Amino acid sequence: MDEINVNPEQVTLVVAEPHPAGLHPALTELYEQHTYRNRLCFLTGQRAFDSLLERARELKAINQIIEEMHQEGVSDSDPQMQQARDQLLPRFLTQFHSAVRETFTTLHYPTRDRLAKVDFLMEFKDNRYNGEEQVMAALADKQKYTEDIAGETFRRKVEARLFTQQSMLWTEIKRRAATAPVWQWHPPNALERIKADCLHKDLWREEGNYVNKGPFPKPATSVRIQELSRDDGTGLAKLRLSPVHADRLHWEVGAPATPASGQLDGRNFETGELRVSFLAVDSTGVHETGEPVAWLNRITLQSREYMEGERRMVELRAAPTAAIRYTTDGSDPKVAGGAYEGPFAVPEGARLILALAERDGVASDQHRRELAEEPVAKPIDKASPAVWSPSGGFEFTTTRTAYGFIARLKKHGGTASGLRLNVQAAGGAGLATWGELNFSDDIALDGELIEQAVEKLREFVADGEVSIEARRVLYETGQRFLDHVAEIKADYRREDVTP
Repeated sequence: MDEINVNPEQVTLVVAEPHPAGLHPALTELYEQHTYRNRLCFLTGQRAFDSLLERARELKAINQIIEEMHQEGVSDSDPQMQQARDQLLPRFLTQFHSAVRETFTTLHYPTRDRLAKVDFLMEFKDNRYNGEEQVMAALADKQKYTEDIAGETFRRKVEARLFTQQSMLWTEIKRRAATAPVWQWHPPNALERIKADCLHKDLWREEGNYVNKGPFPKPATSVRIQELSRDDGTGLAKLRLSPVHADRLHWEVGAPATPASGQLDGRNFETGELRVSFLAVDSTGVHETGEPVAWLNRITLQSREYMEGERRMVELRAAPTAAIRYTTDGSDPKVAGGAYEGPFAVPEGARLILALAERDGVASDQHRRELAEEPVAKPIDKASPAVWSPSGGFEFTTTRTAYGFIARLKKHGGTASGLRLNVQAAGGAGLATWGELNFSDDIALDGELIEQAVEKLREFVADGEVSIEARRVLYETGQRFLDHVAEIKADYRREDVTP
């Protein structure tokens, strides 16, 4: 008895010597006192054991004789070898199988209040015996074993007989399967498989070592936020919002969103704010309103260089707007940075600008701008005429920028040559209506004349978009050129300016 080791994870079949009372009293006592009673099964009978032992001795003897003949080198064609192998061995094996079948005729298995029994007929096919399969078939006839473990019926059985509380330790559920005789036997891992399936379908939920069974409260509403794009220059972000268990979305800047906050019309949202709060609401009331979901923008820093007169300037921009600190000596701006108040002149010998922006606890990545060594160039003669001829010329493709160019020419006394003035409007059937004036390089027009020419074109093409191209701009003095460049904060190349 001490050698019977019962594993709570599987059924142990004990094959016992027949007893006149059916099951030996000692085995009955073992079953009644064992913790894992639903893991014990007994195969025995009532017939005397002597006949089986005699048949076993005969089978063992003929196998030993055949083995000794092989060791002595007796040929397979020898008459004695053929008689032992082809006649005696099959006969003794058949007699042994018959004795086993007649000896072990009863299975004892656990039920709610006792050990029940079922007649068991061993079947040998071609001298082969699949005992496990036949045992399972006999138990299945008595509803003690099932392979129906994938459907709703098996889950309900588990919940009715093992998983009887709303929340239980999974180890306790498995322990009940091993201790409760009322529980059916099934293939290994059936409980683990039904657990995985129920968790996947949200019929059960797992919290640490505990498993909870439904029905569960309806989940609260929430919002999924997807950032579609962001302009690092302006900080403007395009978001797509997906309400979860809800049909209304509210938003708020500067505070958590509430049902009284602004309501979104659609699912797309554009913002340049640093923080926006969103709240999903189920107007039917089936799902409780969850917590607001905060979206946090990023702060991006950009910089550019330009010339203001003969000074090289640097401008920093944070998007969204934020306080900027910077250094020009390569030191950490977070520690030693000065406050940025506007474009500044690059100190002599500076080769590196480091900057950091911060607002409401949100900081940008450190921005780095390396400065090339200043070229040795002839300064602009402020008293002499100047001609600015960028390699790509000048191009203004909208009405607003075109009229801005005209206004600056007027302000700084400039004239433009190599001009192309165009006014274009969309026509019917997708065709454009347009008018255009082109001037050779030797004709230079001031702002007043350019504006008059544009207005004349617009008389022919109503509501058209104005565009202007020019190859160069001529100034009465170098100072007027420098004033123009300073106003637009342009970074010009010295070789593009003559003389």
